[in-house]
Amino acid sequence: MSQKTNVLAIVAFVMSLVCAIPLVPLVLGIIALSQIRNRGEKGKGLAIAAIAIHGATIAFYAIFVILGLTGSLGDAGDASQPKHDTGGQVNGSGSSSQINDIRTGDCFNTDDDLAAYQEKDGGQARRSVRIVSCDQPHKGEAYAVFNLEDGAYPGTDKVVAIAEEKCASTKLADYVGTNAKLSQTLDVYYYYPQLTSWTFGDREVTCFLGDSSGASTGSLRSTGS
Repeated sequence: MSQKTNVLAIVAFVMSLVCAIPLVPLVLGIIALSQIRNRGEKGKGLAIAAIAIHGATIAFYAIFVILGLTGSLGDAGDASQPKHDTGGQVNGSGSSSQINDIRTGDCFNTDDDLAAYQEKDGGQARRSVRIVSCDQPHKGEAYAVFNLEDGAYPGTDKVVAIAEEKCASTKLADYVGTNAKLSQTLDVYYYYPQLTSWTFGDREVTCFLGDSSGASTGSLRSTGS
């Protein structure tokens, strides 16, 4: 009498190929192996293949999510570092850059709406920006970049408090000049580390000026700063 093939092994294999509900093919494959061993059925190869295929699929998507959360993805194939001249100013436009690429004095654009930054959690801000020369239309201009102390993540409230305190200190006056008259439509914004990016070594806070009413041209930096 010929052995019959374990049904769960077949189902697990098929589901692993069609990317079914996460973990289900993996669990079914493990159960199928146990049944095959106890019942003497065929299908061990199918069960093992299901476990291997779905395990690889889960690993792939886990890596994809981690890279996305840490900002390592995003127009990766088109990414290039912006070029700075000897004075530290961008002399061209980089393609997609990450917020941690921004230096003091850099101007940049983002697909985010600055008007919504103060209405939602900073964790929802995009980590991808386009750094451009300040004589081109831009949404933001960085006036200070600094790192937080190493250690365990202090929590969002603490990080925000530190960012607000330091971005509102003399750093702005040092950048624009003590006698500068800024437009009333300009506001102070900042990028800061989230728990996920902190885990991967991000400690950087970027303070920048932005006009939520639209893009502007020219730098706000005083000639002496």
